Amino acid sequence: MTDDTLQPPKPVMAFRVGVTGHRKSRLAGQRERIEAQVETALAAVSEGLRRAHEKYAVDYADGPPVRYFVSCLADGADTFAAEKALDDGWLLLAPLPFSAQVYGGDFAPEDREEFDAILARAHAAAELDGKHRDLADKDRAYLQAGVVTVDQSDFIIAVWDGEEARGVGGTAMIKEEALAAGKPVVWINALSDKPMTVLTRRAGETAFSDTFIYETVDAIIAPPAAGEIESAYSEKSTHARSAYRAYARERAHRFNYGSFFQFWEKAFAGRWPFAVGLTCPSPAEEIEAARKSTLAQKLKASDYDQRVFNELIIPRFAWADHLAVHYGNLYRSSYFFNYLFAAVAVFLALFDLVASGYGFGNKTIWIGLEVTIIALIMTVTGLGWRGRWHKKWIDYRQLAEELRQYRLSYLTLGRDARGEDVYAGQDAEPAGWVEWYFNAVQREAGMTSAAFAPGSIAVIAKTILEEEVRPQIVYHERKAKTLHAMEHRLHRLGEYAFGATLLACLVYLGLAFASGDGKAGLQYWAKTAKEEIKGLVTLMTAFFPALGAGFFGIRVQGEFGSTAERSHATAAQLGAIAQKFERLAAADEPRLETLRRRVAEAARAMLMENMDWRQLYISKPLNLPG
Repeated sequence: MTDDTLQPPKPVMAFRVGVTGHRKSRLAGQRERIEAQVETALAAVSEGLRRAHEKYAVDYADGPPVRYFVSCLADGADTFAAEKALDDGWLLLAPLPFSAQVYGGDFAPEDREEFDAILARAHAAAELDGKHRDLADKDRAYLQAGVVTVDQSDFIIAVWDGEEARGVGGTAMIKEEALAAGKPVVWINALSDKPMTVLTRRAGETAFSDTFIYETVDAIIAPPAAGEIESAYSEKSTHARSAYRAYARERAHRFNYGSFFQFWEKAFAGRWPFAVGLTCPSPAEEIEAARKSTLAQKLKASDYDQRVFNELIIPRFAWADHLAVHYGNLYRSSYFFNYLFAAVAVFLALFDLVASGYGFGNKTIWIGLEVTIIALIMTVTGLGWRGRWHKKWIDYRQLAEELRQYRLSYLTLGRDARGEDVYAGQDAEPAGWVEWYFNAVQREAGMTSAAFAPGSIAVIAKTILEEEVRPQIVYHERKAKTLHAMEHRLHRLGEYAFGATLLACLVYLGLAFASGDGKAGLQYWAKTAKEEIKGLVTLMTAFFPALGAGFFGIRVQGEFGSTAERSHATAAQLGAIAQKFERLAAADEPRLETLRRRVAEAARAMLMENMDWRQLYISKPLNLPG
């Protein structure tokens, strides 16, 4: 773990190898040979990881790489491979299909001691909720454990006889799950001493070689390529690796640059009072506060999971969230400032027409102030472009939301995000470095260490419902209401400004029509009044349209109406998901499989809202008002 108070923490380099294989009864006389081939495969992975660490050390945290080995510890290949990995210094992650006590009863007396000894050396063990009533239940339990093994791995070793699947949850089926997930499989023949091969979804079967393994590990570990453009339509063609390194160099920001935006946001939304803070908490303060009440604590999670939350998930989320808020504040305050003060610049350009009649006209002063405001607008816009405030806000917010959802998926053995179609869509996908960083965090975190008994599954479902889903519903409902009010008031203010312009024009035209050359009476009064208000009318008919355009510009730039509609839809979608969580928590026999599905649905709903938001704003960099 790294220092989390000075800069955003870099991920610790980690790699996860899983195993699936036949039972001991189908491996007669093959243990020594299988262990030797497992050792060869793990040695190649370790060497590939060493080379990758040497090559990419600057983009990872200091310290040696972490090597995780994932095994269900079924008797046979799973235990053979796990013991060999432990002896070679790998950290064991063990997703057990049943509770350890029930599972241990499946082992022959001579194998039970070996199982207990290996399990005692495990870094983390997750006891899944498999049923042990009949063969169908057992097969389903082994399938679930195999799927979790694939989810928690980057690379799979399959000790397989090459035959088609004979039932549910067997080695052939788990091997296919790995290939479908795009994860390479090293095939060790379970029956005879044949050379190892590598199976991939794209290339099919390839001869095993150290070089191939090195390249495979490198492809998984490597940060975004130096030449990869972060976003095809961003305001600046920034390379993804440069964008990540800029994130890693960020520092804490204490001044609240969003105070200007927050004041006007409350004003336009009709929220009183208008008080805003000029400072914001540092990441260190946010981390300390978050550690006092984590989701893991509320669930009374294991000490292992508490450490993962406190030392890994919370610091990474706090930094991403802090920086997203900072750059979001900069961006939004800047375009509010630009549009509003562009109208003020127009006002100052013509103010002398009115001020001179009252004895304080000095066009040099007013033009000087106008030049100052225009220079400020151009400076702010230039700083925003060079500093990439808009793009950083979008990227950092995406990372923060990914990490927010990861709290749930980590505790429920959720699937890693790669391959999910939530990322599909032109220019809507996270920047390359965001996805890379998030995947690196998942690898570093390893696997939860928990027992998923029916009672605990119900508690988890209820806690997620009360602590995450329902608060998000309230948040999105409140957000939709606020943004709708802003959209409505900005629209009205723009209309009023143009209406006031029309009224001023009509008043002046009415006076012009009624005026005459007489020395008294209505015509004389109209003529005199027309001359007296000429400067004011000129000011009003220039300033009010500029102010109206400013209101409409803020409205278009902020996309308040579209965002309000999306938040409203997300609240409704989460409301339907909340009902599913309620039914799960109240079920007589809640299942982990269902819990994982519900967590994935909730995460998807919230991530899709964020992805739509990202797509909406990606084409709205900070620009000069026009």
